[in-house]
Amino acid sequence: MLSPFEIVAIGFTAFITVDMAKYLRSGELKKDFSSLRTLRGWKWLGAIPVTLVLLAVTISFGLFLMQIGRPVMDWSWLKLLQTPGEKVQGQNLMTSGLRIPWFALPFLVLLALNVPRLAKREERAFRQGTRTLPEALGRSVHFGLIHCIVGVPIGIGLALTIPGLWFTYVYLKGGVRLSTAWHVVYNYIILSMAAVWLVSPIFTR
Repeated sequence: MLSPFEIVAIGFTAFITVDMAKYLRSGELKKDFSSLRTLRGWKWLGAIPVTLVLLAVTISFGLFLMQIGRPVMDWSWLKLLQTPGEKVQGQNLMTSGLRIPWFALPFLVLLALNVPRLAKREERAFRQGTRTLPEALGRSVHFGLIHCIVGVPIGIGLALTIPGLWFTYVYLKGGVRLSTAWHVVYNYIILSMAAVWLVSPIFTR
């Protein structure tokens, strides 16, 4: 019998899978991928290492907050679904499909194709129109904490203020298209790590 957490995870996976599949039929895929042209050539070589450092700092700071700020900073609403004998950790429900063995690989491909759309949506919501430092900080904190809705712990949500501020800096230099491109690189690095995690059991058997 499925636990409440498993029911929520499967239900959320089903919902976003249908949504992402509908997007592929919309004909917007090529248009959304065009934002990556702002990082063509040598700019890609600069974006990748900077993004790796940004990701490392974000994860380290998030884990630090969770360690020193227990039980608040490591709290996620997903823990409310925990049953006796079950240990539920905060996580991003957007990637819950990667934990379904027979569905993980196609879900990863589908998610990868949707990354530019999802990044553009967030950049328009949290970066577009930003002019001042207080606006940048407030929107970046909002950007980070909004991820808690999909199950991310509070500490990680606050740590996501860091990439939020970087994307804002990039936005002020080149607009939504440029910040979207950097956001896409950031998310693709995370997905690449997820892909390695998926295939690693194959090589360790």
